[in-house]
Amino acid sequence: MECTVAILTMSSKNGGYCVAGVDVNNGNWIRLVSDVVYTHGALSNNDIKYQNGRYCRPLDIVEVPIIRSMPLEYQPENVLIDTKKYWKKIDTILLEDILEIHPPEYHDVLLGNQYSYITEAGIGKVGHSLILVKVTGLTIFHPNERSTKATFTYNNTQYNDISVTDPDYYSVQNRWYTKNAILVMSLPESPYNGNYYYKFVAKIFPI
Repeated sequence: MECTVAILTMSSKNGGYCVAGVDVNNGNWIRLVSDVVYTHGALSNNDIKYQNGRYCRPLDIVEVPIIRSMPLEYQPENVLIDTKKYWKKIDTILLEDILEIHPPEYHDVLLGNQYSYITEAGIGKVGHSLILVKVTGLTIFHPNERSTKATFTYNNTQYNDISVTDPDYYSVQNRWYTKNAILVMSLPESPYNGNYYYKFVAKIFPI
């Protein structure tokens, strides 16, 4: 069985990648996961390799061999891939064409509240772990050499200190700024440091 996915994010996760996109046929979110327990389903370099030796990139349209839907309590979008088979690149896609398939979403607040995390008491009310939103005033900064954060405005609310897992922005200059951007944001499957589920900016598309 295969699904055809427009890849939107290949963010850092437990030494591998959190890979997610939208089904090109219906615009629904899909997070592609493995069954490797110790990485919490992160995909390896081998998992995202095409038969010609090249690697998948965001905005590729890919035919992915899948085994079944594998939703978790806080990540209902998860789909288990068949790691024994190669992915097949069908095409590439422009961001504006992605937005025809899956327009920017509207939410009162992002992933449950206006903070950089949500507690276990709140995450059960969110109902999704991936969103695509248009924001303004995006600033990327590095509190230290191992951390990348974002501040931005959405729906007249400022969001501060959101962790960035888009590796393309790990090395940008401190206080990198763009007026408008499309963001893919995500929630993890499990908490960190107690019962805190930290939000991630998993992909940044300046516009």
